[in-house]
Amino acid sequence: MDINSLFRGVFPTMAANMTIPAENASADNMRGLAEGILPMLGLRGLLPMYGVLGSWLGLDPTFLLTAFGGFWALNKLLRQLYHIGYGLITEYLMCNIHISSTDDMYLHLMRWLAVQPKMVSSRSLTAETVSKTAWDHEDDTNLSKDLTGNYLNFSNQEAMAPPRFVPAVGLHNFWWQGTYYRLHRKQASIFDDGSSGAGMAGIFKDKEDLVISCLGRSPERIKELLKYCKEQYFKNHHARTIIKRPSPQNLRRYGGRHSWQQVADRPVRDMRTVVLDHQQKHQVLADINEYLHPATPRWYANRGIPLRRGYLFHGPPGTGKTSLSFALAGVFGLDIYVISLLEPTLTEEDLSTLFNSLPRRCVVLLEDIDTAGLRRPAEEFETAEAAKTGSKDEATGTPNDWKVSDLAKALKKEGDDKKGISLSGLLNAIDGVASHEGRVLIMTTNVPERLDAALTRPGRVDLQVGFTNATREQARELFVRMYEADQSRRQQAYLLPYTNRDSKEVVVANGKAGSNGYIKVSETQSTINSGDLDISPEKLPQVANEFADKIPNGAFSPAEIQGFLLKRKKHPLKALEDADKWVEGMKRQKASKSKILDVQ
Repeated sequence: MDINSLFRGVFPTMAANMTIPAENASADNMRGLAEGILPMLGLRGLLPMYGVLGSWLGLDPTFLLTAFGGFWALNKLLRQLYHIGYGLITEYLMCNIHISSTDDMYLHLMRWLAVQPKMVSSRSLTAETVSKTAWDHEDDTNLSKDLTGNYLNFSNQEAMAPPRFVPAVGLHNFWWQGTYYRLHRKQASIFDDGSSGAGMAGIFKDKEDLVISCLGRSPERIKELLKYCKEQYFKNHHARTIIKRPSPQNLRRYGGRHSWQQVADRPVRDMRTVVLDHQQKHQVLADINEYLHPATPRWYANRGIPLRRGYLFHGPPGTGKTSLSFALAGVFGLDIYVISLLEPTLTEEDLSTLFNSLPRRCVVLLEDIDTAGLRRPAEEFETAEAAKTGSKDEATGTPNDWKVSDLAKALKKEGDDKKGISLSGLLNAIDGVASHEGRVLIMTTNVPERLDAALTRPGRVDLQVGFTNATREQARELFVRMYEADQSRRQQAYLLPYTNRDSKEVVVANGKAGSNGYIKVSETQSTINSGDLDISPEKLPQVANEFADKIPNGAFSPAEIQGFLLKRKKHPLKALEDADKWVEGMKRQKASKSKILDVQ
């Protein structure tokens, strides 16, 4: 039976419409077959090409069709074999580690991948905008000027910043230290019904998952890669201080890494820049150093003492309370977590969640704690009643001691219907049953007398540090530091007392404790080139002494003196010449309680 007979038996209707002469059947069997099948497959456009190949060029089109069909079938077969083999290799000969986008390791890995040549040259990338912080290094060789040529112009600063490219969603591969790795970046939208947050509607949020795979049944090579990425991420962390604040309300409810967001990344602050009595400064350093020692938790646990340490920095504004907090974080290599109790969206539940999501060692900074208006319920009631009625004290017959500001706070609290952070809520977050341990809590205040006694009792505030206006010696230090000679890097060391309870020598912070009971904490610092001065470095101490003699003892804060010197940062002689006039102007302003500066 020839193929024409077979086709007529299978497709009788189609065969009736086909005209194939008997004398040419042997040569035109396949041509007729093609002319019938191609229209059925929707390939009518191939009929002219079929005729050209067969009649004009003398090629057999059936051979091409057969070859194409064979290639298609072979391709399907090979693809099936590939998927089967790939599945077997993935299942039995490869290992993988999953990384969620909610974990910090996701940031470490993506930051490392963004600088890999193999990833940057990939055919599937995602572009990200990268903005430099105020402390990132910039090339100052090609600075733009304004039309006059006298002033800098940064209108094209963002245009010159190159984007960052990271692997897009999908499969990628790369080599690292002779090992082949496969990266699968997956993304999915998950519906959150808002059950974790009261009164919040459900939303869709993107959740991403990274899968790192390599050949072998042991994941050790992947672990080494992730460890290396983390080390590279924190490579310069010892010279930086990370500042974090609570995330927006819609992100805080997810907890974990979403509770806090980074707001600044600054160079560590030189402890010498903090204007404070040297004895007080070293007392704080020694106390925190002993508290952070790895042997301290066991010592606290054996005696049933909660592993918490609190400090209260109090004094007039501009005396260096916040500056000392930053400097301490830099010395011990800790991140700073800043919480404002006046944040309107911050609830007591949020505060507890924020404290519980803190790392093992960190600095928690509560600035201006006196402005939060934290009081006991009984005191709030008495203040509100006194503000409403203006009642008099029964014993003296004089009006109760309250101010207009107290009236405003009392009425505001009454109208807010108990919104915000209460004193009991803050105390539970600080040292409640489920409170976080291991952190360094620092509270600052300008008026410590306004704080409730329950907040400052031992166990919540273990050490108080008082800041005062600058003395003449501190004014001299400020002057010398402002105009001191340039140094690219400086190594500063603090010798701190420490009694080692378990061994004679252990590593503490970034120093080492010896058998003599003292620990040497080293700190590397950088100074900024201040340019050429109008005096020689040898005359600086003499000019500094003359400047200090003109500054009254305890009259001005270090911030006020520093602000005066900053306006003359390259002219110490001019600062000395203008000192008398500035001191008189500041005295008149303070006497009149004016906010306007006559002399700057």
